[in-house]
Amino acid sequence: MKNIAVVYGGYSSEYEISVKSGRNVAAELRKAGFNVYEVLLTRESWDVVDADRRYSVSKDDFSAVIGGERVHFDKVFIIVHGDPGENGLLQAYFEMLQIPFMGCSSLVDSVSFDKYFCKRALADLPEVRMAADVRLLKGRGFEPEEIVAKLGLPVFVKPCNGGSSFGVTKVKKTEDLPSAVEYAFSENADSVLIESAISGREIDCAVYTGNDGKARALPLLEIVSQNEFFDYEAKYLGASQELCPAPVDAVVTAKVQRAAVEIFEHLGCRDLVRMDFIVSPDGEVFFLEVNPNPGMTAESIVPKMVAAAGIRMEDFLADLANR
Repeated sequence: MKNIAVVYGGYSSEYEISVKSGRNVAAELRKAGFNVYEVLLTRESWDVVDADRRYSVSKDDFSAVIGGERVHFDKVFIIVHGDPGENGLLQAYFEMLQIPFMGCSSLVDSVSFDKYFCKRALADLPEVRMAADVRLLKGRGFEPEEIVAKLGLPVFVKPCNGGSSFGVTKVKKTEDLPSAVEYAFSENADSVLIESAISGREIDCAVYTGNDGKARALPLLEIVSQNEFFDYEAKYLGASQELCPAPVDAVVTAKVQRAAVEIFEHLGCRDLVRMDFIVSPDGEVFFLEVNPNPGMTAESIVPKMVAAAGIRMEDFLADLANR
């Protein structure tokens, strides 16, 4: 029986969501019959957590002494949102140790998680439409009027390497741009992306690697936010509806799923990622971003997609664990 380490926590504002995601994944993998060890990452320590006990993880070989025996892991599920689980750092660590892990490679994660560089990597795909953007680097000045002249209003301001809508603002007036940029940089960001706002319906699509090695799209999900956009409150505090399967016609469904699979393959993704799109009123599909380690709480988007596909979550995760 495989020893699976489910790693969660991390160093970003998404810590609490990561803990919930990791615990949910661990519970589903236990249902599937694996020996599951939950590993909590904080800046202070890495520990296997078991009820009220903790066992220190050696960073030399990612093992832990539990009950007098040293435990090694056959595979790792990285369920850390943000730093260091989505920016490629943990992936590079496990690659160096030659420990198999679920998810994209360190290179793919580092590119995919940075919203600016991800869009540049997709510029070779003429069928994938994206909003116009401007990238700002920390410590360098900018002219709000020049940005608005290029992108128009409204715009979205967001950290290039953040998630869960932390640090994101929808700006409708030029004079509000500086404070929105400052807010985005406050999320420990080195760069900030400003994008033209595309009006339309927010549609998400997850893509996974099937047992035959081919990329497959899960059913679409539409997000109907009660707020100005799908912010943290809408994501996690109930201020939105999530409709799965998304109530869109077959043509739009095919366009979004085709684009998602093409992006997945072009970037070199593997196992499981989620992508966000906007579908304009005239049916055009615009790519927003890739989520290399999507949320996996019981209320998260991917588990709802898996359920809509008629797959039990424990079976879905077991396939990933056995790959």
